[in-house]
Amino acid sequence: MDRIWIPHYGGLRNVVMDEAHKSRYSIHPGSDKMYHDLKMTYWWPNMKLEIATYVSKCLTCSKVIVEYQKPSELLRQLEIPVWKWEQISMDFITKLPKTASGCDTVWVIVDRLTKSVHFLPIKETDMLDRLTRIYLKEVVSRHGVPISIISDRDSRLTAHFWKSLHKALGTRLDMSTAYHPQTDGQSERTIQTLKDMLRACVIDFGSSWETHLPLPIGSAYQPAFAKRTAYIATGPVVIFDPSPCYGPR
Repeated sequence: MDRIWIPHYGGLRNVVMDEAHKSRYSIHPGSDKMYHDLKMTYWWPNMKLEIATYVSKCLTCSKVIVEYQKPSELLRQLEIPVWKWEQISMDFITKLPKTASGCDTVWVIVDRLTKSVHFLPIKETDMLDRLTRIYLKEVVSRHGVPISIISDRDSRLTAHFWKSLHKALGTRLDMSTAYHPQTDGQSERTIQTLKDMLRACVIDFGSSWETHLPLPIGSAYQPAFAKRTAYIATGPVVIFDPSPCYGPR
C-alpha cells in the first residue's frame, strides 16, 4: 500500500494531525481512530505515539471528559441480535445551545447489531405524542417494529402512553439507570462516543451544531465501528434527516 511519508519539517505533521482531529469533518476522534484513519494515507516514525500525545493535549477533548463523561461501572454484554434493527438503544443529549430552528436536544437511536444510528434534533419541550410520530416515521417505517428497546428511565420513556404504544406493537421496553452494570455495555459505549462527538462539536461550533450532524459527525462516527461489524457487508450506516428540528408544525 502506497502511503505518503511526512517529514519532521516545518510543522507538517501537526498540520496533518490538526486536519484529522480539529476540522469540521473529523470532530475530535480518539487517538486509536485517528491513527487508523491517518495510517491509510500517511506514515512517519513513531506515528501512533505522536498521535496519542497530540490527542492527550487537545483542550476540547479534555473539556469533554472533565465536564460531561461519567465514570462507568462494569457493563454486561448482552446477547448479540440476529437481525438489524430488531434490538435498539436510545438516549437523549440535552441542554445543547439552542439552534436557529429552536433545537436544543438530540435523540440518539442506535441499532445494537450494526451500530447504525439516527441523530434526531428535537426540542427538549417536545411532547410525547410528537416524539411518537417521529419514532414511527424515522424508525418503524424504515426498519420495522423492534423486538426490544433499551433506554434509561427518562420520564418521556416511562410514561403510560409510551408503554402502552409498545405493548400494542409487541416491543419489550428494557429500562435501566444510566451507567448501571445491567445496561448493554457495547451500546452504552456507542452512545457515549456519540455524545462526546456532539459535545466536542458544541464546544467548537456553538449553536450551529445542528448543521454538523449530517456529514461531519456522520462521517467521523461511521468508520470508528466498522471493525466491530466487519461481518456485515454494508457496514454501519449513519442516518440523519436534513429537515429542521422536530418541533410542532
